[in-house]
Amino acid sequence: MPRISVLLPTRDHGSTLPYAVRSVQKQGVDDLEILICGDGVRAEMRAVISELQRDDPRIRFFDLPKAPARGELNRDHVMRQARGEIICHQNDDDLWLPGHIAILEQALENADFVGAMQVDVRTDGKVRAYYFDLERPEFVEPWLGWRHNNFGAWACDGFGPIFVAHRRDAFLRLPEGWVTTAPGLPPDQSMWHRFIRQPWCRAKFLRWPIALHFAAPDRLDWSPERRAEELKLWTEVIEAPDYAERIWRGIMPDLGDRLLSQVVADRSAHAAELEQMRTTHAEALEREQMLREREEVMQAAHAEALEREKVLRAREEVMQASHAEALEREKVLHAREEAMRTAHAQALEREQMLRAQAEAERDAVLSSTSWRITAPLRRVVNRFRV
Repeated sequence: MPRISVLLPTRDHGSTLPYAVRSVQKQGVDDLEILICGDGVRAEMRAVISELQRDDPRIRFFDLPKAPARGELNRDHVMRQARGEIICHQNDDDLWLPGHIAILEQALENADFVGAMQVDVRTDGKVRAYYFDLERPEFVEPWLGWRHNNFGAWACDGFGPIFVAHRRDAFLRLPEGWVTTAPGLPPDQSMWHRFIRQPWCRAKFLRWPIALHFAAPDRLDWSPERRAEELKLWTEVIEAPDYAERIWRGIMPDLGDRLLSQVVADRSAHAAELEQMRTTHAEALEREQMLREREEVMQAAHAEALEREKVLRAREEVMQASHAEALEREKVLHAREEAMRTAHAQALEREQMLRAQAEAERDAVLSSTSWRITAPLRRVVNRFRV
């Protein structure tokens, strides 16, 4: 029974597949099996795989019809046929670095799942590494939530299949294997999530290169021959004695430049943020000053209004007092007028009494005997008066 199983899904990369298989065969591990998972391959692809099998009986070919999406169901089927204690993953257009299996096997002695640093070869031939630490929650929590960690260009949001290995029994313990991925989600990251979400899963991360990824989306316009030539050149690089120096010489300056650019960008952003904060603070102070001045104006206006109200109230009180005095004077005058009317009425009454008395006395005199006797005498006297 082999101790290592290598899952290698493929469909139509016949020109690069031999180089991908060769990087597995060159690991110096005889006790392994290479499980080529065919996902609806064509006849020419079968011919390439048959030739590889002729040269290496450890290669097992699963010629399966095309499964939905990225063929996850086919991968699940093949992984359940694996006989090794450890399952590694290889793509049909990528390369493993020397020591790939040994490094992962050692890491899995005390772990169930291992991931390693994502390392890409760009179309210009430069090697670029991205940092993602599976043992730090700052990376894992946004990753599991399908969010970017936003650490910058030096970091990434996960790692591809060639940077992963896990124990077969850990895979079989999962509640769900490699199922068809929901639209819009990467199938490999979805599979790794199933491991990491298990409370029993012991995860480990390796902070150094173990493989080279040649991103197919960046090479869509390349011919199969050009892609094969690229892997041929890099196969020569990694099989050379100084391969590690060559790769690290490419990774470190590029990573350093990106980290420096990130620091400069962060500082610029921080300076801009501070300037924005200063501007915002100054604007806030200015608004506060304006509000304070408005409040002071309003308070002064309120004080003036209160003073005017006080003056008006005093005037109203004076007017009320004056009105009360006028009412009192009017009352006094009315009383005087009533007294005068009463006195006048009494005077008239006395005058009438006196006139009546005088008339009565006159009538008494006129009707008296003496008045008649003295009538001739009064006529003589009246003549002499004239």
